[in-house]
Amino acid sequence: MSQIDEIIKQYNSGNLNLALRKLEELVSKNPTKEAYELMAKILLEMGKDDEAMEYFEKAGNKEEKARILLSRGMYSEALEELKDVNSTQARIIRATIYLRKEDYRKVIEELNEINDELSSNPLYYKIKGIAEYYLGNYYDALRDLTRGIELYPLDSELYYYRALVKISLNEDKEAENDINTAINLNPYYAEAYFSKGLLKEKKGKYEEAIAYYSKSIDINPEYVEAYVRRAKAYMKSGMEKEAFEDIKVVRELKENKQ
Repeated sequence: MSQIDEIIKQYNSGNLNLALRKLEELVSKNPTKEAYELMAKILLEMGKDDEAMEYFEKAGNKEEKARILLSRGMYSEALEELKDVNSTQARIIRATIYLRKEDYRKVIEELNEINDELSSNPLYYKIKGIAEYYLGNYYDALRDLTRGIELYPLDSELYYYRALVKISLNEDKEAENDINTAINLNPYYAEAYFSKGLLKEKKGKYEEAIAYYSKSIDINPEYVEAYVRRAKAYMKSGMEKEAFEDIKVVRELKENKQ
């Protein structure tokens, strides 16, 4: 077994400190791309992102460096890192950045440049489906999000966004089923409880709507839209005092954001 293989074995066994020490010795004698890559992965797993980026840079791995920048919300820096890179992973990362920046047309442009090699990648369908939803291409979004669910049925976001698509298509019953699945997969999904509240309010079930809005607020106490909708549901239920208390909270939250 070669020295690098022994280090990989230690890394795969979770012996990160030992693997790192042995790898530092190896790099000092034989600084190869493979060694730099492995060093970066170990440092990343140890939570040392800055050092990991340094070694990904030495390995020439722009995609992984950009991925760290993306995780930090450093979108401009990540895009700059990938400006001359057109690999599949680079396009996925760029599409993710554009999605977070709400530039949905650029998301689609990036993903349309990718060939059929991602036909079994749920992330591709997730990003594409969400962008299509926001662009109003509901049937395309429904198709892609459904494909994403078929490939990875444990992603609560896939069900949540498919529910939003179904609500837009007036398929409320099917949408509620997807929301229930999203909540089962992620019991702390504030947006899912909020959307279920909207469906209950739409049916005139204000008490149930208030309960779901309250649940979303319990999870995210700064969820402005949940306070707004709960205030409206309170008003419709004749609970003016509670409604005005929520309106007061909304004003305070908006002032704090300015």
